[in-house]
Formats: sequence, C-alpha cells, structure tokens
Amino acid sequence: MEQEQKRLRPTEIGRVVTDMLVEYFPNVLSVDFTARMEDELDEIAEGKPWVPVIDEFYQQFSRSLAVADEALPKLDLKREPEYVGRDCPLSGHPLVYRQGRFGRFIGCSNFPQCRYTEQILVKVGVTCPKCGGDLIEKRTKRGRVFYGCSNYPECDWTSWKRPLPQPCPVCNGVLVQENKTTAKCTVCENTFPLAEPEAVAESAS
Repeated sequence: MEQEQKRLRPTEIGRVVTDMLVEYFPNVLSVDFTARMEDELDEIAEGKPWVPVIDEFYQQFSRSLAVADEALPKLDLKREPEYVGRDCPLSGHPLVYRQGRFGRFIGCSNFPQCRYTEQILVKVGVTCPKCGGDLIEKRTKRGRVFYGCSNYPECDWTSWKRPLPQPCPVCNGVLVQENKTTAKCTVCENTFPLAEPEAVAESAS
C-alpha cells in the first residue's frame, strides 16, 4: 500500500505536453528514430563526421518546431482553475475546464485521484429528429468529430457529417454537410448545392 502511494503519477500538464509531443514530433519519439540515432552515434564514435548527422536532425526538427509553435495554443499554466459550476458525479469535487490534445474538456478537480471526464456540449443549432433534443458536436476517443443527440444514451441518433440548421426543402428532414459544396438529406437522401437549397425543391416538384 505504501509503495502504491509513492508511485509517481502524471500531472495534467505532463499529459498535455506528452500528447502534443506525440502529435507534432512523432519522428523524434519513434523507436525507429532512437535505434537509427544510436547507430549513427556509434559510427561517429568510430570516426564518421558528426556535422552532417546533427545538421540533418536539426533541419527536420526546426521545421517541426516551427509548425508546432504556430499550431499549439499558448497555455497560461499559472492561471486559476475555471470551474464548471457543478460537482463531479464520482468524487463530489468541483468540475473544472481542462485543456487536452483535442481541445477543452471537463474533468474532476481531484485529478489524478479521480479521472472522471466529459466532453463540453457544443450545440449545432439543430433539433434531433428522433427525440427533439439538441444535436451536439462530440469526439471519439481518438479525437474524430461526430454529431449526436444530447439525450444519449436514451437517444442514439448520430452522424459523422455536420447537421445543418436549414431543414430539407423536400421532406423537412435533417440536412448534413456532404462535402464543402453539397448538402444531403438524412431522410430522403436528396442532395443539392449548399448555396442553392431551393434547387432541390424545384427539381423535385
């Protein structure tokens, strides 16, 4: 029991940093890179010039660093926790907003003792066709965006494509964004240009 209490646990900052390193510096953190670098260092020890090896690494690393610096959010690690306004259903401690690899999420303030998390509800302004609840943006465990009903698990309506506020002009069903230029009805499956939704109604009449 005493050994368990002394075991080191990752902090929130550590988890965020690790996720970002894996995303933006995958080559440096890969096993293949480590093995290759060890071989090259052995060759340097045997007399191989070291400048080309270090220069190749630095050129690639500097490009990755520039991309990461541009893309990563600037975190204020000293700021006070931003409380959600309700308590964790598992531990009873206040819930707070946290920053992760795929954006903000809600977690327990008693982390790491309590690892409860939930996604932030992002409404898309469309009513669920099955139960009348709000359709919201969600993410899978791998960070892929999809859309579902806020009344889950009571309602299981989901879509990989973003629902659109305007109903289908043919059957009044839910429209989803098929691609950058086309919308598609989830009920009658008619499609039409996003900028010209009236075109389907005219062609179907």
